[in-house]
Amino acid sequence: MNRLLPPCIRLASSIALCAAVLAGCGGGGGSGGVGGNPPTPTPPATSVVVTGTVSYQRVPFKATAGTGLNPNSPVQLPVHDAVLEALSETGTLLAQTTTDAAGFYSVTLNAGTNVKIRVKAQSLKTGAAPTWNFRVLNNTNSDALYVLDSTVFSTGTVATSAGHDLLAASGWTGTNYTATRAAAPFAILDTVLRAKELVVSASAAAVFPPLDLYWSPTNIDSTGALCPDTGNIGTSFYIGSGGVDECAAPQSLPAGIYILGAFASDTDEFDQHVLAHEFGHYIEDQFSRSDSIGGIHGPSDRLDLRVAFGEGWGDAFSGMTLNDPVYRDSQAMVASDFGFNFETDSTASEGWFSESSVSEILWDIFDGANEPGDTVALGFPPIFAVMTGAQKDTDALTSIFPFANALRSANPGASGAIGVLLADENISGTDAFGAGEGNDADDPNLLPVYTNIDLGTQKSVCSRNKFGSKFDVRGVGNKLGNRTFLRFDNDAPRNIVVTAIGATNGGGTVAATDPDIIVWRRGAVIVRAEGSTVGSETSTMTAFTAGTYIIDVFDYALTGTNTASRCMTVSVTGS
Repeated sequence: MNRLLPPCIRLASSIALCAAVLAGCGGGGGSGGVGGNPPTPTPPATSVVVTGTVSYQRVPFKATAGTGLNPNSPVQLPVHDAVLEALSETGTLLAQTTTDAAGFYSVTLNAGTNVKIRVKAQSLKTGAAPTWNFRVLNNTNSDALYVLDSTVFSTGTVATSAGHDLLAASGWTGTNYTATRAAAPFAILDTVLRAKELVVSASAAAVFPPLDLYWSPTNIDSTGALCPDTGNIGTSFYIGSGGVDECAAPQSLPAGIYILGAFASDTDEFDQHVLAHEFGHYIEDQFSRSDSIGGIHGPSDRLDLRVAFGEGWGDAFSGMTLNDPVYRDSQAMVASDFGFNFETDSTASEGWFSESSVSEILWDIFDGANEPGDTVALGFPPIFAVMTGAQKDTDALTSIFPFANALRSANPGASGAIGVLLADENISGTDAFGAGEGNDADDPNLLPVYTNIDLGTQKSVCSRNKFGSKFDVRGVGNKLGNRTFLRFDNDAPRNIVVTAIGATNGGGTVAATDPDIIVWRRGAVIVRAEGSTVGSETSTMTAFTAGTYIIDVFDYALTGTNTASRCMTVSVTGS
């Protein structure tokens, strides 16, 4: 009788996290023939087909929103499309395969060999597209890959040896995760694979850039220095290339998705909307384009238009992935959850600056026409086509304006209905730059969305903080009004100088300014002038090609909420 193999979770570095050893035995009897010639004995097999299934325990949400997770009633699900290896006792690779949709595996091994089965928290597909490589790593243990190991067993001498199953348990023991949390990496991988399928439904030959997902049971929601090596990640987030951590010895921050896991703080490994939201940022960054500056955000915030679109996209993408408009994020250990419903109109801060408005519009475009005012049911492919086409190439900054403008142009039959969705969210801009937009968030100084500036002219602009300013200790504000966007249409190659001049000594309630300038061209930073000079900033660009540029101007010294505006004069000169 084959026995169930008790699993243990190990890191690829072979440092054991647990080793649950269960005894098992098997045996049987038989009877000899009665009379006649004795049966011809079956020669022992020289190779054996070893089979089994791999599964994990998912901790589901309780039925009532707000009441958190239900770790005492886990659901057993297959570990599908994961890399699986058969190893010798000494760790030599003997065979490799991939689990199927049901978590089943089959490997052919030499008979009479002591082996163990290892399943990796990795899904890898090469060759014909679609292709991908997703890995779940432990950022607090040298980025080691999570794996699940069986105990060592003999392949025996029978041609088929079935039932060698592995189960990654949640680690919950009644009141806490006191046992090894083996299921977490595989729950993360499962959600990512589901999100991948949404993209493949729109692009069957998609080539996914490699993606690493960093989870640790010590990844904590902390306001301290960002240092994944110690688990201080602040929140679950996605970052592309170019980041730097804030460890004692700062180093480059590997691209990928970082995921909370500290039970005493906040865990996200079973929060599928949260994980799919971050995967949505990866899709926007790698397949489309994201100009978002990131930062703290909430459904009722009035945000920088780039942040509003990026976060609204992530929210809606999570709903599309799970085909579920109810976003839930467990908190307070597992006792509660925060969330919202894309089908429920949030009127707190409707407009082009609201992630709630963006997510509700995108969801209604995706889902069936099932409510008053929603007669659009395009599904995901048209959305993905715009994200990878016009939205990626727009001269404007990425926001709801270029997306909606391109989607309506590409789907003329639905243009009017899409217009209704926009109007319901108090969005009226008519082109990629939001021309004609009338929603000023009760501050007339915030319109137009972009201010035109010509060569040899100057404009007065202001940084405002009616809705907040700095999003955390690491950066400049991401709220509506913190930044002013100037549109400069350059008609010929030339050298350009952009200068911002503000108050050097302050006056009245206005303190000295610290102007900063970033010049954008289709999502790329052409020049960044962010010095610490009080009162002025100058950026010089040589061989400035013809095209449309966005000049992003802000006062780095802006703090607080509802304080006096901090104004500067911006000029563009050149030859």
